[in-house]
Amino acid sequence: MAEENAGGYFKGPASRVVEVSDEQLPQFLQIDQLPINMVSAGVGLKPVFGSNLMLSFVYMKPHSEASLHAHPEEQIGLVLEGEYEFELNGVRKMIGKGDVYIVPPNVPHGAYTYEKSCVALDIFAPPRTGYKEMIAAARKVMQFDGE
Repeated sequence: MAEENAGGYFKGPASRVVEVSDEQLPQFLQIDQLPINMVSAGVGLKPVFGSNLMLSFVYMKPHSEASLHAHPEEQIGLVLEGEYEFELNGVRKMIGKGDVYIVPPNVPHGAYTYEKSCVALDIFAPPRTGYKEMIAAARKVMQFDGE
């Protein structure tokens, strides 16, 4: 049995169900069903929030920019589709599907697409400060523009 061969790595609670907080319920999500939040021209985000970490699916159209910025949270990203030029602490590099980048806290970084679009997955620990507010502000702008 696989459980016996795991060497204790996957050892967990004896029960299949545990009590959880109402603030953070276990759940399953479909990426396609998450709303996309346009935060700048050609850049959309689909965030998923946990208590101690968050992830964000980043969608960049051709010829778009996630401008240079820094934040106190650690970030690790993975390019899922396409490519972009990623700037990390002053170094620019074209990266594509399967490439990973690691952004330590407070290190300046940004991304630029050229002829191709890009989809990436960014993971933040702890959850990115102000991200929920940024998404709420982006939604308000979208609602105002749509009227």
